[in-house]
Amino acid sequence: MKPLATLRDRETDTAAFRVAAREAGMSLMRDMQELLARHQIAPERIVCVIVLRSGIALLEPMLQVFPEARAGVVGLKRDETTFEPHWYYENLPAISKESVIVILDPMLATGGSAETVAKRLLEHGADTKNIYFLGIIAAPEGRARLAQHIPEENILIAALDEGLTPQKLITPGLGDFGDRYFGYHNGGLHGTLAAL
Repeated sequence: MKPLATLRDRETDTAAFRVAAREAGMSLMRDMQELLARHQIAPERIVCVIVLRSGIALLEPMLQVFPEARAGVVGLKRDETTFEPHWYYENLPAISKESVIVILDPMLATGGSAETVAKRLLEHGADTKNIYFLGIIAAPEGRARLAQHIPEENILIAALDEGLTPQKLITPGLGDFGDRYFGYHNGGLHGTLAAL
């Protein structure tokens, strides 16, 4: 079974979900390598930014392919009433216009979290053209929102889903990625993704 099919399968257990997430992540990293080569960007300029908590799933594939990359961490939580992200944590290395920043977050639903992270990186001195996003699935609405802040070709995703539900969940989605990856019982198996 292909990684995306495994991730979407409600019967996939935690161990198999983690393996599939890693395989999907490695595929994304190979795409990132090709894109950087086309842009003639040296890998040592990379700073990966992990969006807690699900972004942790993409860190190991990132560092396997780009072992010299520096890493930063940001934390955002969605308000379930307004659907807007609230920033609660930040630990980033020094960033300049020469930094090639890769935002790691498996899901891109409304684009609110990714947009907030991109804006914060610009405040820290990043160059818009040097910000990339790597995710496993996205809704068209989220991709379009993020593309207002970084080049659309810099948004690398494994699959573009149909859209968002009225609750701003990706449909068809794959459940709550974080709950499923971290082994929370019944995590995300009641419908579509419950994250930004």
